[in-house]
Amino acid sequence: MNVRPDGRQTMLVVSDDARLCAAARREFESRRPDVRVSAVSSVETALQIIEDAAPGAVLLAEESGLHGGDPRMQLDTAVHALAMYAPAVVMGTADREPSLQLLISAGVADYVPRSEGCMSNALDLLDHRLARRQQIAETVPARASAEWSKEFAEVLRHELNNPLTGILGNAELLLAEIVGKKDGKLPYGGLERVETIAALAMRMRETVRQLSHEWETRNDPVRQT
Repeated sequence: MNVRPDGRQTMLVVSDDARLCAAARREFESRRPDVRVSAVSSVETALQIIEDAAPGAVLLAEESGLHGGDPRMQLDTAVHALAMYAPAVVMGTADREPSLQLLISAGVADYVPRSEGCMSNALDLLDHRLARRQQIAETVPARASAEWSKEFAEVLRHELNNPLTGILGNAELLLAEIVGKKDGKLPYGGLERVETIAALAMRMRETVRQLSHEWETRNDPVRQT
């Protein structure tokens, strides 16, 4: 998880609705005074500043967050781009959720349909995301030369071995079904297995990205200043 020099985590809100940004800031900072909330009006702007902002999680309002950026950018493309830097929680209309199913299955995004109380639900998910990233960050050894702790090894086994088992299992079953058909075509349900493999691989990539960033931050004197 990314932490600013003052020790505070950062959450990034992406929306061109000033009232939504203010509500998210007010409600989340009242829950978590240790979290700094920043806001931008579009995905395009978010991607320009996200590396320097180093958010631990992103809240995206899909019906407004894409305005002001590339009109060709689809929601899944936008969330995928943001999720390269931090997990995203998306608030939007229920009909947009299916387009993010792969990212949701991969564990790099959450979707909250618009309804009464949706802001509270979204902030609950963001709180969980930040807490999970904090847990992972705290298991990273303080020095590159330090011996990896038992707790860190357990995190690696859980976060990497579980999706890897799923990838291998689905790949083996898919291969066996293709060989059994003897026509080289995907069997019934094969596309779903491929999507599952892709989702689990994305989940592993996100975990490795989190751990790598924290490791580099801990061991780079420039980043520590």
